[in-house]
Amino acid sequence: MDQLKDIVFPGDIIAKEEEYVSGKNTQDVDGDVISTAFGKVARDDKALVISVNTTRQSVPVKKYDIVYGKVIKLLNKEAIVLVSGFVRDGQLIPANTETRIRLPIPNKTMYSHILTLGDLVRARIISTRPSYSTIFDNGLGVLKSRCTICRNELTLENGKLMCRNCGRIEQRKLAPDYGNINILGDNHERS
Repeated sequence: MDQLKDIVFPGDIIAKEEEYVSGKNTQDVDGDVISTAFGKVARDDKALVISVNTTRQSVPVKKYDIVYGKVIKLLNKEAIVLVSGFVRDGQLIPANTETRIRLPIPNKTMYSHILTLGDLVRARIISTRPSYSTIFDNGLGVLKSRCTICRNELTLENGKLMCRNCGRIEQRKLAPDYGNINILGDNHERS
């Protein structure tokens, strides 16, 4: 398989089971080897084992850092995002922290057109104590999402998010590279 990613998020497909045996921080799912952690892909071509190496750095996020994470909870007018990494000085740095995103919607049932549970997002930190971020600037927003009914991945078709499994059409505040995550320019997500 060409163009394997170097930096991966939990849930990313990093190889096929026919190519590599799953190693550290990976698991086999439906014929694919999936990352279970944020980190760098390590391939042992001799033993045909693929792993994800995580580095535990205690680098705190700062105001204006671009962060990548997953929506883990929706509260009254806020979403909580588990941050897996952030960009500083052109480098993607692993993280394990939370940030909140204020949602300009009057009730919880209307959040799904901005973002929903499980969405992978790119956000910018706007304050650190407490940690708040925004997805409402250019280049920010949802990078990957799943159908709220059947949980299959949503694809962008003709400007609309569509579930190929159940046909549902949904809305989100999308990043310009939705579905084709290109974090630092050299990493391309496999389909």
